[in-house]
Amino acid sequence: MGYTHFASRRKRLPLREFKTAAADCQKVVEALWSEKGIRIQFDRDDPKPAHFGDDSVQFNGVGDDAHETFAVERDYRVESWNCDPKRGEGWFEFTKTARKPYDCAVCACLIVFQHHFGKSYSVSSDGSDDDEGWVAAREWCQRVLGYGADFSLKVPPKMTVLGLVFASPWYTASGDSVRDLSNGWRLMRAKKAAFRWMVYDPKSWDAGFLTGGNTIRTARWNATVTFFQTEFTD
Repeated sequence: MGYTHFASRRKRLPLREFKTAAADCQKVVEALWSEKGIRIQFDRDDPKPAHFGDDSVQFNGVGDDAHETFAVERDYRVESWNCDPKRGEGWFEFTKTARKPYDCAVCACLIVFQHHFGKSYSVSSDGSDDDEGWVAAREWCQRVLGYGADFSLKVPPKMTVLGLVFASPWYTASGDSVRDLSNGWRLMRAKKAAFRWMVYDPKSWDAGFLTGGNTIRTARWNATVTFFQTEFTD
């Protein structure tokens, strides 16, 4: 799909907060244009000025620095490819920027919308907090708007007093019966080990063993402890 940013949102966003968010987007994007030379216009093939209004925010890069248009409408426009979100989920938006120069302006506006709408506008990305666009966006939002420095793409995994919650039912992966934990790790029965259950990270290059236990409950708790140890190594 290419380098893309995503949002999960309410179908209709409150007018007062949207007007404030749009104004903040305009301030930070104009600062990026003035001081960093980030050029934007209304659409890829439309040289009108970028739009920051009560109804929507919309802009793209210019010329070869353009890619997909960033557009957030207060009243979500349901397209033919949309399906109603599942319970607890929001309506889906995305913008593929291909890391073009206007990417940091898109990131800044996403920070603004999440700041004003919280869980009603949840942001995610193909990128990470260390990517150039997100680093610049946090810096400029904080400098121009007074917030944004603490924005992070990392979402804390769900937990209970028993530790990391299960994020899936049992299913088969590579011939093994596994169950996902809320931080993306997997639990499965150990084949050759001193314990019955093991936890591993399917995203690591070797999907190696992380921890385990003789009961599911123990393995899950040990996974929670290991998660905290890796997150807070200092």
